[in-house]
Amino acid sequence: MKPLQNLALLVVVIFTCTNLTRAQTKLDKKSSTIIVTYGYVGCTCAQWVINDSRIKTIDAEYIYLEPANSKLIDADNLPDGLHITNVKVTGHFYMKKGYPKNFIVGKGDPKPARVFRYDKIQKLRGKDKNI
Repeated sequence: MKPLQNLALLVVVIFTCTNLTRAQTKLDKKSSTIIVTYGYVGCTCAQWVINDSRIKTIDAEYIYLEPANSKLIDADNLPDGLHITNVKVTGHFYMKKGYPKNFIVGKGDPKPARVFRYDKIQKLRGKDKNI
C-alpha cells in the first residue's frame, strides 16, 4: 500500500506544481506603453496599478508585470518599501487574465489579473510619475 500512497502523493505534487504558475501564452497584437505604480498591497496578488483616471478610486486596475526576457530588469525587484515606485513599460498585455511566468502562489488565494509582458522598462523619478 505504501508505494501506491507515494505514487498518489507524487501525482498531487506534480499537478500542484504545474498549476502554480498558470502563466498566459497568447499576447495581444497591439503594443502599449503604460505607466504603473507599485501598490504595496499586503498579499501575493497583483501589485502594479495602472496610472490612469481610476488610480485613486476603488476601480483602479492592478496588474502583474512580466519581463519579456532575463536581460530586462525585473520590475518586482525595484520597490524598496520606503518610496513610491513608478515605471514606464512598453509591451503587450496577454489576452486573458492570469499570472506571470514563474509566479508562485504564496499565502492566500491571489486572483488572476491582466499580465503585461514588457520588452522595455524605465524607472521614473519625481515629476515623471504622472500621478
